[in-house]
Amino acid sequence: MTNLNIRDHVWHIILNTNANEKKCERYWKPVETLLELREIPHTLHIVRNQGEGISTAKELCQSGIRHFVAAGGDGTINEVVNGIFTSGVETREVYLAVLPLGRGNDWARTHHYPKSVEEVVDLWLKGRFIQHDIGSVTTQTPYNQQETRFFINIAGFGFDADVIYDVTYNKPKIGGSAVYVLSLLKTLLRHKPTKVTIEADNGLAFDGEVFMVIAAICKYNGGGICEAKYAVPDDGLLDLVIVPKMRIYQVIAHLKEMFSGDHIDKVKTIRKVLTKEIRIASPSLLRAEAEGELLKTGNYHVEVVPNALNVLTN
Repeated sequence: MTNLNIRDHVWHIILNTNANEKKCERYWKPVETLLELREIPHTLHIVRNQGEGISTAKELCQSGIRHFVAAGGDGTINEVVNGIFTSGVETREVYLAVLPLGRGNDWARTHHYPKSVEEVVDLWLKGRFIQHDIGSVTTQTPYNQQETRFFINIAGFGFDADVIYDVTYNKPKIGGSAVYVLSLLKTLLRHKPTKVTIEADNGLAFDGEVFMVIAAICKYNGGGICEAKYAVPDDGLLDLVIVPKMRIYQVIAHLKEMFSGDHIDKVKTIRKVLTKEIRIASPSLLRAEAEGELLKTGNYHVEVVPNALNVLTN
């Protein structure tokens, strides 16, 4: 762990005004007041469109900036991380703090971030940074194209990604976390297991039909669901959680336990593997997502980049 004097650096804040149903812009004024009261040097960069957080972080890195704050939800953190990792700089020189102003704030749960913004700013002033692992997913499409995305929390395959697909393309006219829950229930009713072959560091990890597969750096996803109970963000490993095909009644029976992570221990068919690398292949359509962003479909290669980025923790 590194202890940093926050006031010795100018922090470049990337604020996503579209996060949390565009509430972030309204939240910003009291945050700005707090930063001035705490005498934290900062510069604000507002992003409004998808992908703009990536380009902004990338350009700032290439101009020599090394101290960032992602202000928004998990998608904002995702974009800032991808901007840093596609910039070509030495990422271990970069420091990232988070102001969780989003709807789910799943990444912040693993790090026990406080709920109030004032407490988060005070946490930031303590300057405790760990060297956080980062994951990468490279998709090999049927047309031999490759695309790589980085993630700091969780990448999901199968049911998890199918829910994100429904949220993205069939979003109901309701707000808040109910959007994800409703899409989860809708997807559950029509979901079919997918045949996959999964290889990890020590060879074949699974060959058969799956409900979903999780590759995790941190623990939570989907608005508080504990998908990877034992994940540690700086152990240099991916927590691979393989959930074989399940019937609807089995999923519903363990739904409450998914928020505590106890389903991982109670459902005996679930497989847990610690690995640095995963290859997932399927003859059928297997959707994938990272931090709530749908990825191109194909076969997938997932790797961990150990201790790759200095990140604020509690």
